Amino acid sequence: MNRNWIVLAIALLILAALTACASDTVAVQSPAPPPVPTDTPSGQPPSPSTAGPTNPAPQPTAPAVATPKGTALPAATATALPKGALTCPPSTPPAASAQLAARVNGVGISLDAYNRQAAQAQAALTQTGGLDLKSQAGQDAIKSLKQQVLDQMINDVVIAMQAKQQIPPIQVSEADLNARLAQMIQDAGSVDKLNEYLTKNQLSLNDLCDQVRNQLIGEAMLNLITAPLQPNAEQVHARHILVPTAAEAQAILTQLRNGGDFAALAKKYSKDEASAPNGGDLGWFPKGVMEPNFENVAFQLKVGEISQVVTTQFGFHIVQVMEHDNSRPLPPEVLQNKRQQMFLAWLQAVRDTMKIEKLVQP
Repeated sequence: MNRNWIVLAIALLILAALTACASDTVAVQSPAPPPVPTDTPSGQPPSPSTAGPTNPAPQPTAPAVATPKGTALPAATATALPKGALTCPPSTPPAASAQLAARVNGVGISLDAYNRQAAQAQAALTQTGGLDLKSQAGQDAIKSLKQQVLDQMINDVVIAMQAKQQIPPIQVSEADLNARLAQMIQDAGSVDKLNEYLTKNQLSLNDLCDQVRNQLIGEAMLNLITAPLQPNAEQVHARHILVPTAAEAQAILTQLRNGGDFAALAKKYSKDEASAPNGGDLGWFPKGVMEPNFENVAFQLKVGEISQVVTTQFGFHIVQVMEHDNSRPLPPEVLQNKRQQMFLAWLQAVRDTMKIEKLVQP
């Protein structure tokens, strides 16, 4: 994602940090992942603690961190930026003699660039606090984040290759690139603040522009790949009662069959803390959000009909469908989630056709 992606995590990490400069806080933010749906009766899907979405938003690659064993962190070599207007230099491939962190179909990813992005991500992780990086958990987090940095850089190359193969090829114009750079300077507050950020994170202007270029290509490919996705879908508006045992669920179902009030019984008995105060109301949701058993029952019920006891990993449910619409606009966060799922499935399929060599071990 963080969203997530699929815009590219490292570039947006910079955007998030720069936006936070004005308040002297560092906001580590993944790239525009769709929010996790919440349990409200306002048309949002239920949370995982209730009916159990099976397709949570794919998480964009998190900022990652650290270098291969035996490799020292790179020195702070960021070039000081001029105080006037900035423009991005052309992107250049690694030199033939450069050490590589990975290769994608023969295209190299510079070890030096990987080290700098890893160091940047490690600094972001450190600033978030709450984790002792010297502990085993901290070391495991660092290792995982380093792997995510490398994977993201590989994804950048894969996506760029695919962009060039489009007809016409997808390219980033100098005007678009420099416009995004100008926006980042504005968000930072000044060229000096941007320079301070780059120096602190051991990045050069070239690094920054490469990351922004990858972000823009990623956004364009995301829009291309997900263009067929329809904004409307079949949805149901349902409510449920969740209890921990089948016997308790059966007893409540008997009360409902005898004329009991669904909302009142949900408020009294349901263990779903989010929906119980609202009479078990889960709002509207499409297919592909709920746990499969729950979803199958909900979409088969007639409006007003009450289900038998439904078993899921969360417990035992009684479901009632209140409304059914064959073509209802998807909530923005669900649509974003579906876009991410569609894009990630495409990206994985493309990666599977390529020769990817990882030359460092995080």
